[in-house]
Amino acid sequence: MARCQARAASGGRRVVLDHSPALELLQRSDGSVSGARGIRRQAGGDWQVNAGAVVIATGGTSFLSRLLGSHTNTGDGYLMAAEAGAELSGMEFTTYYTVAPVRSTMTRSMSYAFATYYDEDGAVIPMPPGPETSRPLARAMLKGRVFCDLARTPEDIRAQVPTISPNFMLPFRRWGIDPYKDRFEVTLHGEGTIRGIGGLRIVGEDCVTSVPGLYAAGDAATRELVAGAISGGGNINSAWAVSSGQWAGKGAARHAAENRAGVGGRPIGQAGLRPASVQRDVDLGATLSAIQSEMLAYDKNIFRSGEKLRHSAEVLEGAWAEFDAHAGGVGGGLLRTRETAAMLATARWCAASALARDESRGMHQREDRPETDPRYNRRIIVGGLDRVWTRSDYGHALELAS
Repeated sequence: MARCQARAASGGRRVVLDHSPALELLQRSDGSVSGARGIRRQAGGDWQVNAGAVVIATGGTSFLSRLLGSHTNTGDGYLMAAEAGAELSGMEFTTYYTVAPVRSTMTRSMSYAFATYYDEDGAVIPMPPGPETSRPLARAMLKGRVFCDLARTPEDIRAQVPTISPNFMLPFRRWGIDPYKDRFEVTLHGEGTIRGIGGLRIVGEDCVTSVPGLYAAGDAATRELVAGAISGGGNINSAWAVSSGQWAGKGAARHAAENRAGVGGRPIGQAGLRPASVQRDVDLGATLSAIQSEMLAYDKNIFRSGEKLRHSAEVLEGAWAEFDAHAGGVGGGLLRTRETAAMLATARWCAASALARDESRGMHQREDRPETDPRYNRRIIVGGLDRVWTRSDYGHALELAS
């Protein structure tokens, strides 16, 4: 960030606002996006930028699952874009989980390719060949505690771990554990849309959304174009972040050159900013717990079924009705209120998309629909705030172009 600020300063007119999260977009009467507004957490006060175009590069969300580095990834960009009329795609593909030591956010997972897992009685938990371990581990964790050691890690790999993942060993050193000899308890952290692939729907090669002047990059955008129905992991997602950032930036610059920032728009933020009814206190902790219960629980999100998804949708709709009507953050609680609104909206879209995909495909696995159905060889588009809707998209123009 320091280098970015220095480069901006050398450019004369550019300003970088650090620790200044955006809260809402600005929109003109013709539907085009014309800027954004937010707060300055350290300097205090608000900011507003009038712009010819906006790029949403706010990342995805893991619903605060304690995933490493994801504490500020709360889906804010999804909500801001949806308020402007944008749709999302691939939101059913949000069942990726990463193994980590219990009591830790250390989700660097490469070394677990050599893991041996044990149940509470010390019996080895069989793992299927290949990288998919979430389902057997989740089944075991629903029955009891699960332990692990990394004794099968080759010596040459052990020697490279400090270079490849410098912080991987930190929790073990803190606890006095040698993971290559000692067994340690593990858990699974949900990745949501971070290593899931859902996000804002892209309708052009320059990463434009369906809203004029609004572009998306990185985890804020759907990665179906590059990953299909499986996780992009670290490599594909990283390549997509760099590439989509360049494409979106160029597209936004072209659009802005043709649509100057002089014509202003109005702020359009809703949930958590401007309650639909009488503002009153809403328990943010209880709302977050409800979100996490439906989006992170192994028995609901990994082992999905129509009945479970319908129940999740009902719970989330009830929470949204209360939150949208009454929640309005003030002072220090403003940002947290808006973040909670974004996670709640995202959870609703995930549940609706998963229910609409009445089959198993990629990381979306339905216990009651174990087979892949060719009728669902299409994307599920989702959107809406007051009422969540889904529809099918049969177009494959962008895939063919790539």
